[in-house]
Amino acid sequence: MGVFSDDKREITCIYNSKDRSDKQTLSYLQASEKSLLSLDISKQQPTGTQWVELSKRLGTSINTLIDDKEISGDIRSFSETDCITILRENPSALRGAIVFTENKAKLITNPTEVLTFIDADSKNIPRP
Repeated sequence: MGVFSDDKREITCIYNSKDRSDKQTLSYLQASEKSLLSLDISKQQPTGTQWVELSKRLGTSINTLIDDKEISGDIRSFSETDCITILRENPSALRGAIVFTENKAKLITNPTEVLTFIDADSKNIPRP
């Protein structure tokens, strides 16, 4: 078991409230009325262990979570520890919101991508 919840009925969103796109992603999730756990990294930073777990859930390395426009230098040359430090010191360097459930995780760079975590409400509306 990791440091984040694995409740199959809960969606977790790691986001930066100072980023417009991340706020829109969170709004979609809040409107879904699903159980939601959110962590705003501009107010509360994940630990190094949590960043490592998030990258493993996403099936990628930590450096892919960083927006290279927010830093100077080649992100591929930074170590995992360097990348964790960058994310902790500069929350705006996170490339998008990280959304996950028990068995699905995704880095959301476009807010509408989060709809894959939400059941379509319109599927139960009968067609005329």
